Amino acid sequence: MGQNRSSATAIGAAVLAFFCGMRYLTEAGTFVTQLAFLDTAPRYFVGTAWNGVLAVALFVGGVLLLLRKVLGRVLIVAGTALGLVATLLANGEVRGYFFAELEGQPLVTSDFAAFFLFVMTASALVLSVIRPTSEWLEGKRRDHEEPPPQDRLPGW
Repeated sequence: MGQNRSSATAIGAAVLAFFCGMRYLTEAGTFVTQLAFLDTAPRYFVGTAWNGVLAVALFVGGVLLLLRKVLGRVLIVAGTALGLVATLLANGEVRGYFFAELEGQPLVTSDFAAFFLFVMTASALVLSVIRPTSEWLEGKRRDHEEPPPQDRLPGW
């Protein structure tokens, strides 16, 4: 019973990582479309590579986390941390290298949507680093928890 409770944080982190990965995949797709139909500006190549790497890290990290692999946790932490750093530090002309723009406007124009995406990314980061997720990855039980009856050896 204890493992089911503690797995919620890991599953939540994986699901949020998938959602964040979809966001970065959308950004990468927009950069690819701009490369194909507009011109070959360096920012389109950088944006495609940056968002593609983040999307792959978050998708693979989510799958590996669900498979109880520590590498999944590392990939989610790296992907979300880099995404948050880019969100906070990329301003002015540099922003166009990390986030796609259509006719000078970012894809996300609503302040509420931008805040929601930021909170979603931060939540994935927090859920992947807290103790219940690490306990679930290690398969540990808490001290006060009894093992399920099927795990007990006869005579114990």
